[in-house]
Amino acid sequence: MHALFHKKTKKHPEIQELIFYLVQSWLAAFALCNIGGISTANILSVLIFGMMLLLFSCSRHLLDNSNPPRGFFVTGALLSALYAAFYMAAEHTRLTGGFDSRLFRFSYVLATAAGLFFLFFCCVRILLLLLSAHQPALNEAPLSFFHKALVFCALLLGWLFWFLYNYPGVMTPDSISQFSQITGLIPYSSHHSLIHTLLFGLLYRIGFGITGNVNAGIACYILFQMFVLAGVETCCVSQLAKSGIPKWMLALWVAFWALIPYNGIYAVTMWKDILFSAFVLLYAIVLFRLLSDSDWRIKTHWGVLVLLFFSGWLTCMLRSNGLYVFLFMLPFVLITFRRRIKIMLPMQLAILLLALLVKGPLFHHFNVADPHFTESLSIPLQQVARVVTEGRSLTSKQEALINQVVDISLIPDYYDPVISDPVKALVIYNNADYLADHKPEFFRLWVQLGMTYPRDYLEAFIDQTKGYWYPAPADLRTYEGMSPNEAGLSWPHLLRGQLPVKISELLLKMPDIFPVYGLLWSIGAFTWLMLFLAVFQFLYGERKYLLLFLPFIGTILTLLLATPVASDLRYAYPMILGMPFLISVVILGRKKEERYSFSR
Repeated sequence: MHALFHKKTKKHPEIQELIFYLVQSWLAAFALCNIGGISTANILSVLIFGMMLLLFSCSRHLLDNSNPPRGFFVTGALLSALYAAFYMAAEHTRLTGGFDSRLFRFSYVLATAAGLFFLFFCCVRILLLLLSAHQPALNEAPLSFFHKALVFCALLLGWLFWFLYNYPGVMTPDSISQFSQITGLIPYSSHHSLIHTLLFGLLYRIGFGITGNVNAGIACYILFQMFVLAGVETCCVSQLAKSGIPKWMLALWVAFWALIPYNGIYAVTMWKDILFSAFVLLYAIVLFRLLSDSDWRIKTHWGVLVLLFFSGWLTCMLRSNGLYVFLFMLPFVLITFRRRIKIMLPMQLAILLLALLVKGPLFHHFNVADPHFTESLSIPLQQVARVVTEGRSLTSKQEALINQVVDISLIPDYYDPVISDPVKALVIYNNADYLADHKPEFFRLWVQLGMTYPRDYLEAFIDQTKGYWYPAPADLRTYEGMSPNEAGLSWPHLLRGQLPVKISELLLKMPDIFPVYGLLWSIGAFTWLMLFLAVFQFLYGERKYLLLFLPFIGTILTLLLATPVASDLRYAYPMILGMPFLISVVILGRKKEERYSFSR
């Protein structure tokens, strides 16, 4: 790959290389102008072309004065191709140049994709080389009890406004459903994590029993959640400090968790996703602790192993995709800890067995209602609905099979490309039992339509998932106060007047106003950063630490298989919450025997 991009031929090497860089720069400029809607006659197009020449020249200079590791070009090219594919998949319909001819449209899209690839590849190379040449000074300085308490209190103080503003806590329709279960208004169901519902019920009864006030009961759970979240983040900071992360960087991570508004709002939102994210992060922290100590034993690390079991089990239990994330990680955990297989294998199997026993026989023994089968079919239902909505031709047998579940003429009115709930509701409120009882027939229908109309399936998948892999602001971010409900709950508005309302509005509008800051509200941007960090760790770090990326990568992969919403911040919150940890892992996990720097 290095030879492909930088080999000098014997005849006129300077001219050929210059032509190659001019072509790359022109394609990159073409892509940026097309994306930005800049006319070819606009003077800015010349400026952009010049900037691309400068960028590619800088990349060449860095490469000529460095010694990149094996696999640098192949890995960088693969990551860049993935980035370009993500971008083009999300935006291809508006990057056709406005032509009617299929050939011209295809040529325009192809040239844009090529330009994006060269641009991403250049930027990835530059970033990898620059970061590899710089390493913050590491200084192992364990936090004292006082400093841990200071971090813990700083986090709670950062969330205090959101707690007082949303008191007793943010309660969405999902939260109201769980409240209705614990108060006996509706039967218990595992549609939402039953473990989480029971925990909410326990803390609600404690608060209500002491005060006799419903809002105080809800606030009791919210305070517990805030304490758990702050505790896990303090644990993370403590472990990173002990490993050598400089204090200025630790302060930056604390500021991120305490001051970015969605972190504060999520800390006071009654959702299973928040505790799930906290325990996914704790699971990764414990694995990092064990990876960092090459000679650990049960006698000396029994407390850490208890935390591993506890956080792993709650990862499986607190959200439906948590079990699949755990299964995704299981073989990699066993391979990485193969020298401790006699300890890790029984522990991992015990976590899995306990989770399956509780979710299966125990829940059934207590007649806990399972979520409807339709809830797991977000992507397939959206794909079939897309085919119907586009008015594609169906055989009489296919049409009759769909009509057994729902009136096929209603599907176009309910289909929403970015959320599956309307179509799922249409199925559930008609004849969802028929679908559940005839799974093989509907599976064949799904495969047949996919083979006949692959483009519709691909477009439906892109629309349903692109928020998790394309850098754009999340469609669903945060909520406030108490959602309208029939459970008798109301928002007491502890902080009255217009001032707290204006403060909330200003803080939540800032990502739409300030460049770069808005990326902190983009799930896709976090996904791109996570992939870049994983590539950097692969090239320049100890590869055993790649294990720590898997809980967060697994979370995104499970969303691509079954997300009900195209872009909801809370579903990807484990990755966002854990990003300071992943950045720190890359810093701490560098190869100790090698130093990469630019030659003088």
